[in-house]
Amino acid sequence: MGSGLALAPGEGALPRVGVVPRVDSALRLDTGEPLVVLFGLGVYDRFVGTDYREYRLEESLWHALRAAGFLRIVFSSATSPAYFLDEPSREFIRSRARETNRRGKGSVRARAGSPARPPRRAPQAGVNPAPLDAVRPNGPTTESAVVLPGAVAAMGAGPRRRLRLDVDVDVLRVLDVSMGNREAPTAVVIVRAENFLQYTSAERALAEWFAEWPQAPAAVDNVCVLVFGIGSWDRAVESVRSLGHMSALASYLERQGAAGQRGGVGEIGEPDAAEIERIVHRARLRHRLRVPDWGNFDRMIAALAVQPGVSASTWTRRMLRLVHSNAELSEAELRRRKWVEALPSGQSAWDRLSELTGLSEVKEHIDRIRWRAEAEAKRRQEGLLREPGSLHLVFTGRPGTGKTTVARLIGELYREMGVLRRGHLHAPEAADLIGMYVGHTAVQTNRAVDAALDGVLFIDEAYRLSESPGGFGQEAIDTLVTRMDNDRDRLVVVVAGYPDKMDVFLRSNPGLPRRFPRGNIIAFPDYEPEALRTILLGMLRDRGLHWVPELEPLLDRVVTGIYAERDETFGNAGEMRNLAQELETNWARRVRAVISEPVTPDDLPASYRRYV
Repeated sequence: MGSGLALAPGEGALPRVGVVPRVDSALRLDTGEPLVVLFGLGVYDRFVGTDYREYRLEESLWHALRAAGFLRIVFSSATSPAYFLDEPSREFIRSRARETNRRGKGSVRARAGSPARPPRRAPQAGVNPAPLDAVRPNGPTTESAVVLPGAVAAMGAGPRRRLRLDVDVDVLRVLDVSMGNREAPTAVVIVRAENFLQYTSAERALAEWFAEWPQAPAAVDNVCVLVFGIGSWDRAVESVRSLGHMSALASYLERQGAAGQRGGVGEIGEPDAAEIERIVHRARLRHRLRVPDWGNFDRMIAALAVQPGVSASTWTRRMLRLVHSNAELSEAELRRRKWVEALPSGQSAWDRLSELTGLSEVKEHIDRIRWRAEAEAKRRQEGLLREPGSLHLVFTGRPGTGKTTVARLIGELYREMGVLRRGHLHAPEAADLIGMYVGHTAVQTNRAVDAALDGVLFIDEAYRLSESPGGFGQEAIDTLVTRMDNDRDRLVVVVAGYPDKMDVFLRSNPGLPRRFPRGNIIAFPDYEPEALRTILLGMLRDRGLHWVPELEPLLDRVVTGIYAERDETFGNAGEMRNLAQELETNWARRVRAVISEPVTPDDLPASYRRYV
């Protein structure tokens, strides 16, 4: 590590604060489970802590476990039975391993009647890493150091290299010696558990150990942490089940994940806005990344944070790429490199929803739902709510009534309320969820759900999944129902379509009505002529067009006529988009690129003249 950040002297060797919030929040040590599991695509990421240092997973877990009171921390993998990040842990296990080698004993088991230890403590919340003005100046800066509080600096001054065990000992011996220790709280961390369990030579012995350890006496306050680098919990469990010899461990993991409870199970996902901000400041302070527009800084960070599938390592590389190309962090540069499509408008999601044309009943319905969701979130934080209500929604209505737009705003609204971490919209076609052969549909559907986690999965024309009962579409529905339960804290599903067809869809699986209660069904009526006219003029304005006053009365008649003749295929805003495009085409052909010319009644398409 470099020395670009000037850290204040530490105040004590082991402050009880977390250094990597992304790992601290996932490590569920407060459940009392002897076997704790981590999984997720973020497992193999790099982490930027609250002290602005970069950490590997092992370093992050070491800090979190030490902060929780564990004095001995042992790491194990498929290639190394034991390695350490601190000398006391290595010396402790080395001495115990040598002792058992001399005695010729193969195991040291925890025994009933051992003196009870205090319950484990969950890692406490981190502190603010630095005053805001220490890392975010009012304008461009060239400073290369920032002073951080002593407690966080002390946490940052942790181990940076691996220490190997110089004793000939196998994996099972390490597990027995470590987890059977009653002298000090001990943690064993098994990284890349999917490889560890598959490529071990002691299959039967390890299978027995994992069957027995979850039943260990509560008097032994030790913990084993299994870390799977797999993005889905279901796939992590399946990877264990497929081994065959680990059936007891697979059953234990299935129970841990039953009904979405996941006791002792945590997911390490992608970096949130706070970590991305630390990545940017780290690049600015160490590598002189230029940030010319601090007024837009928060909006840029918010835009980066909602991009799905981007790791902290990728954001770090991207910031360095800006530095090396002599570019700056700006809205224009982010859009030019296609890292973001646009920055948030600065308006709240509710304000933007309120400004949408028409949809008064929709807005009223969503207003009720958002206040209920906010009240539930607060009660859950205080431990007053065990079973929150469903946030999944059904939008019924014809095309072009704003369903996709409202679904996107729902995600942003829930993100602002803290219900969803990202709030992005993932909107696959119903056909994208259906595979071409048996078993493929579940893979396709799970992939779509994974892409929508921490946001909104929007499926328009969802009734297409139920149009062939018993087919692959039904498999997609069944898979979706399972994931809606298992990931209900991280996922909002919005399905949409024609009212009568959505009724059929909701009856295609017994679990759907419970996940989409009647209070969460929102009807999107057709736009009235006045709203359609407003939408049409807005579209013309967005195209940079202006028009003579005589055009508006004619458009009123056209819109009224279109509305009067509408049938079940009526496209609402889509119809207005078609009319606006034809007007623009006729205008462009007439003015021959003289764009200062207004749109006139002569530009009205022939197919619409019958209405006037």
